[in-house]
Amino acid sequence: MLYSDEYKPENYRYIGKTNVPRKDAREIVTGKCVFLDDFTLPRTLIGKSLKSPYAHALVKEIDAEKARALKGVAAVITYKEADPDWKLGWPPQKSIIDRKLRYAGDTVAIVAAETAEIAKAALDLIEVEYDVLPSVIDGISAVKEGAPQLYEEFQNNIVPPGYPPFQKDGPFWQLFKGDVEKAFEECAFVAEDTVEFAKMASPLAPEQPGAIVRWDGGDDYTVWATSQSSYICKIFNSAVIPNSNLDICTFNVGGSYGNKQSIGIPVVLAAMLSRATGRPVKFYQTKTEQLTSFETRLGSQVHAKIGMDKDGVVKAVKADWFVDTGAFCNGTQAQIGVGIGETQLVMAKCPNWRLDTNCVVTNKQPAGIVRGFGGQELNSCLALLMGRTMKAGNLDPVECFKKNYVNDGDFFTWRDGREWRAHSINYVPAMEAAAKKFGWKEKWKGWGVPTWTSEDGNRVRGVGCGVIGNADIGEDNTEAYVRVVPDLMGEKSHVILQTSVTESGMGQRSNLAKMVAEIMNIPYEHVDVTPTSTKINPTGFGLCGSRGTITYGHAISNACEDVKKKLCQLAVPFLEVEADAMELRDYGVGCVARPSKFVTWKKLIPPDLTLTGYGQHLENFSTPNFMMVFLEVEVNKETGLVSVIKWLSGADAGQIIDPAALEMQLQGGIGAACLDTATYEEHIIDPVLKRTLTYNMIEYKWRPFNEFPAFDSVVLESQFDTFQFKAVGLGEISGAAAASATLQAVSNAIGVQVSQYPATPDVILKALGRM
Repeated sequence: MLYSDEYKPENYRYIGKTNVPRKDAREIVTGKCVFLDDFTLPRTLIGKSLKSPYAHALVKEIDAEKARALKGVAAVITYKEADPDWKLGWPPQKSIIDRKLRYAGDTVAIVAAETAEIAKAALDLIEVEYDVLPSVIDGISAVKEGAPQLYEEFQNNIVPPGYPPFQKDGPFWQLFKGDVEKAFEECAFVAEDTVEFAKMASPLAPEQPGAIVRWDGGDDYTVWATSQSSYICKIFNSAVIPNSNLDICTFNVGGSYGNKQSIGIPVVLAAMLSRATGRPVKFYQTKTEQLTSFETRLGSQVHAKIGMDKDGVVKAVKADWFVDTGAFCNGTQAQIGVGIGETQLVMAKCPNWRLDTNCVVTNKQPAGIVRGFGGQELNSCLALLMGRTMKAGNLDPVECFKKNYVNDGDFFTWRDGREWRAHSINYVPAMEAAAKKFGWKEKWKGWGVPTWTSEDGNRVRGVGCGVIGNADIGEDNTEAYVRVVPDLMGEKSHVILQTSVTESGMGQRSNLAKMVAEIMNIPYEHVDVTPTSTKINPTGFGLCGSRGTITYGHAISNACEDVKKKLCQLAVPFLEVEADAMELRDYGVGCVARPSKFVTWKKLIPPDLTLTGYGQHLENFSTPNFMMVFLEVEVNKETGLVSVIKWLSGADAGQIIDPAALEMQLQGGIGAACLDTATYEEHIIDPVLKRTLTYNMIEYKWRPFNEFPAFDSVVLESQFDTFQFKAVGLGEISGAAAASATLQAVSNAIGVQVSQYPATPDVILKALGRM
């Protein structure tokens, strides 16, 4: 798919430029951006939920009459009144309000009242007697014989594999190819170990998950949610509420980090209360509820064996991946498919695989969609084992990654279970440029060797690196309309971009408007973007998986070219030349060879009408992206404290669309359950009560801004053959390789291998034999 010469960086006015303000810039700095909490509807009620204090229990008795009698209470719903067919998960497994409670924080009852204070008072009046059951909180223990069973239909707590919306040809949860055992016999270097990335960190977006739902009668609901993807929110919740017709609307979203997609529990509970009361219901989680009840990152326990030849090329991988999805499985099988796919991108030359997985339910809060989507979890484990194999051969990790990472022509099996061939990509130059800027050759001293030691020997430094990529940047079918609307007065026009994109901080709505302005050759200020609503906009899966650049960019560019073609055809009688001899300029169509020949769009379009172009992107996984992270850490061997002192990101964006947004996305990899899952981000569960102890921003450790490391980046622009603007998305994976790079650096600094995330002081001291 090669495009014409007009799509060249030297011709761009807005793409790749640093001086183009976001369309919402003034609203952001003046505090006028509208978020969900700024919006209200007449007669809106406030919804609240009573939560289980136990990780596993049955409701023996429940009495809500006192709560119902409280003035200002409009509805109280327990498992007795709730429709049991409203079920969460895939396959549908957990009634939204159930007699059986499966995690501390599970919903016991819900209340709708005139105010939040009345709703809370009503919750205190609900009397509950529980029958406490044995519980299990880690994946490996959950599959053992005799372990407590969360669901009768899930034998040994193992969820059926496969996710039909992604895998049309059948379930994909294993990668078996070649002769693994024979390949290991022929390998020069082999390493084997168990690695845990199991503390199920929270991305913790600043704005809590929430929704306002209005039941419109029958099966119709209008939902206003803090979701970064209105269509994903519609898909997931339509599966929970039987026969429902949901219109999902969004405003600005105060961060998501991939986590606020379906907003399942707030949306469904608000819908249930709205249906019961006939009034809109607002259901917003508190920060504590977000930490203890909302979706976390998956828990991963991986036992793996990796073999390389003498040149450092991976030849065999054998791994068992236990995936802890918490109390219910909300499409985790899809994340497993992505994890298997991303692993192949890093070890793309490997012909022999035996990678098996188990998706397991446990008595913890549910895991769900988080930035990284399965790939970061498995990469953080297998990348460490890949490093151990490099160590066995005393191989430079940068050189090994260059030899193993996916390149043009390599084959891999993606999340859909289908084989794809990599197209148009070569990331070796980006690796070399990043390594040079970081000073890798000067800093790298070998495996298990620090780069610096203090005079007293208590503080040591080490370096590490990691790579990751994702082919989801081309995921999901997407469509868009571009509509030319002549101004009522004068000869100019506006162009309306009709597409389903929520603004969640990245500036992508503005970037898509830039693409329209480039192709239609009009001022950026004359492009308007429709509000986000699944009812008024064509299909679009939102900004997840770094997909926004290619999928929306491709669909929107095609829509622009479609309306451009229509305008030029209309202009033929006026300009008396063929359409391919025309150009768009000054809100009209002109003749390239004879600039004086010109006709406005307003004259071409019949009075009071508009002209619309349609474009689509069809799912394509052939151009994975790439990110490499270089880190230098300092470890205090007396206290076990790990400090990241330097970070450099290396990538190739194909074509940078928005330099400022890209820089922001790269820096964003430091937080949001990325880098610091290697050092201190974790959920801590009380081993006796099985409750989450990290329930606020003091207990849950989070890096403050004044502790950010020195940050740098190298981003090449190789003009990949992806769509008209030759770009690839990078945002999601900006910090995904940082965890493995950090543990590699820590191990090199202290000279001892560390295999447990996060590397908190107790983990470091234990590794050093001081605990």
